[in-house]
Amino acid sequence: MPLFRKDPFGPAWVLISPERGLQASEYGSALPGDPVSQLSPGGEQFVGQEIQAVRPSTSPLGSPDWSMRVIEHPAALVQPRTFGVTDDGIFSCAPSSGHQEIIVEHPDAQMQLDRMSLAHLTEVLKLYRERLSYVAQRPGIRHVQITRNVGRAAGALYDHPHAQVLAVPVANRWVEEEVAAADAHYQVHGECLFCTVIDEELRRRERVITHNQGFVAIAPYASKTPFETWILPRQHDSGFTGLASNTLPLLAEMLQTVTRAFNAALDYPPYNNGHSHPSLLG
Repeated sequence: MPLFRKDPFGPAWVLISPERGLQASEYGSALPGDPVSQLSPGGEQFVGQEIQAVRPSTSPLGSPDWSMRVIEHPAALVQPRTFGVTDDGIFSCAPSSGHQEIIVEHPDAQMQLDRMSLAHLTEVLKLYRERLSYVAQRPGIRHVQITRNVGRAAGALYDHPHAQVLAVPVANRWVEEEVAAADAHYQVHGECLFCTVIDEELRRRERVITHNQGFVAIAPYASKTPFETWILPRQHDSGFTGLASNTLPLLAEMLQTVTRAFNAALDYPPYNNGHSHPSLLG
């Protein structure tokens, strides 16, 4: 029967209806697009300016022989400007300040995460970690995140495999709630809330999707969206940017396993995945 579940990571109660089970996607399938896109090698001059790229050391800046590439976001919602709040009584606003960029994950426009070589996906995760660490150190930044939107129905700008980096001068409500819940749990029990949840989920085996030596994938007890999945590190750490490099292949393996399962069960659905946390200086 439907029931309310209290989210252990925040103040919300979520209404769950387990009996509904799998539902056919309302948005169709996110299948590969055209073999060549605006982000493909050879189109460097038609998109945002290059910020960073992984290419042979002998190749010049802007050459098309890259394996991964970071570019300025061509349709950024935020700009590097001063965050000045205008107070109008109960209503306040501020310019959309911050930083936004795109990580082009692979030269092949039709490549999908579940088909990348494990070695390449591991390098993508290293680049994620590097970019998050870098943008988090910008003055005034309080929240940074990486988001992958796959499929136009999920908000993807391109069919080409890519991720977006966003750094803003305001806190994220959901992350702040998780931090507050974790702090409250520690004050009472003297232990990490995330570690406690991982241990309990592995003991009960009710919501564990898969796990390996480094990570566990679970359906959260109080999921806020259909098919919501969390991938959590089994070793206690404060954030993604602190993960050791030798654990990243295990994370890449986990991402591919979960993505392949979704694709098999839901016929390649559009989806969003990502990572967010307070700024390293926040």
